[in-house]
Amino acid sequence: MDGVGRQPVPLCVNERSSQMPAVPLPASRAVPVAVGLYMAVIATWLFAPAYLDMHAVLIAVPAVVAMAYRPWMTALAGTIALTTRLVVHPGPGDYTHSTGTSAAILIVTLFGCWVGRERRRQDARLHRVQSVAEVAQRALLRPVPKAVGRFGFAVRYRAAAEEASIGGDLYEVLETPYGVRVLLGDVRGKGLEAVDMAARTLGAFREAAYDAPTLAEVGIRVDRSLNRQLGGEDFVTAVMVELCPGEGTMQVLACGHPSPLLVRSGTVGEVTAEAGLPLGMGLLPPATTRTVEHVRFRPGDVLLMHTDGVTEARNTSGRFYALAEQLATHAYKDAAAMLDSVEQSLLAHVGGKLEDDAAMLAVTLTGPLTKLVKPARPLTSLRHPA
Repeated sequence: MDGVGRQPVPLCVNERSSQMPAVPLPASRAVPVAVGLYMAVIATWLFAPAYLDMHAVLIAVPAVVAMAYRPWMTALAGTIALTTRLVVHPGPGDYTHSTGTSAAILIVTLFGCWVGRERRRQDARLHRVQSVAEVAQRALLRPVPKAVGRFGFAVRYRAAAEEASIGGDLYEVLETPYGVRVLLGDVRGKGLEAVDMAARTLGAFREAAYDAPTLAEVGIRVDRSLNRQLGGEDFVTAVMVELCPGEGTMQVLACGHPSPLLVRSGTVGEVTAEAGLPLGMGLLPPATTRTVEHVRFRPGDVLLMHTDGVTEARNTSGRFYALAEQLATHAYKDAAAMLDSVEQSLLAHVGGKLEDDAAMLAVTLTGPLTKLVKPARPLTSLRHPA
């Protein structure tokens, strides 16, 4: 496949705001319900027979408003309901019933104001907790740079848990003395344990990526670190990529992870890389080196790294998501627009609800490479390009 030159395109990162939104309240539902109850009472007073007494329905008006609004709104609704009850009083001899209804409106209003005040205090406390969690999550899974030199990056990430910004998938892009090193991984399991494993993996990669002279050595060091830290049944699948200006190739190291896809000239192909064992399984002898593949990388190419949460997503009929087909459909878009289209297609495929975390990281080469003088490093563990 011959590369087709493209104009440099801005690549964006799918980031969530660092400010947590206020806890949503069902105001849009409370308003029509409260107004409907109030109007029903007025309508029966004006048009219904005298024996059809719906005045007790006014008790529900402040209760409904208390579910959605601040205490002063609840007090206002209660005042209106109580005033209406006193104006629309029953006939002679039924004042006992009227007094009971009025007392009930007053009690419900006062209780609703107290509940509304307590709810807002809890909302504020939850907002603070969510803000702290958001900061911690963003510190763990940092936004990737839009570009490093002539290399562009875009990422799309969706955690299966709606309340979380991150889960068991992880990614990182680092500019090191040996080139730009990229990681995309998927830890075993879900929940807080998966987040903890992701944090350990990212920490090990960030340390090794700056110190290890070869990508194979990075994989070995991360593997050894996770062997010490993870439990016996825990592991991490990952793919690492090294981008070196001036070489015209990229290095790919797969550790039990789905192979990346390469979009070139409107076609999509799978990068052939020996999968190897996942990280942290403790099965590799200390002297074992992992296999690193060299892949040609040309201006206009897009390398898509992804987790199995994308390719193993199923629709209601059990059909897996066809990632390669979707990429081919949007192959001539820039990387950011391509990921946007694929993400929308993925959500439509699963009906809007993912069962597993899904991450996609696109790497592009937006122009001619500039030669970079790097520290000398041994190449005995690397395969020469075909």
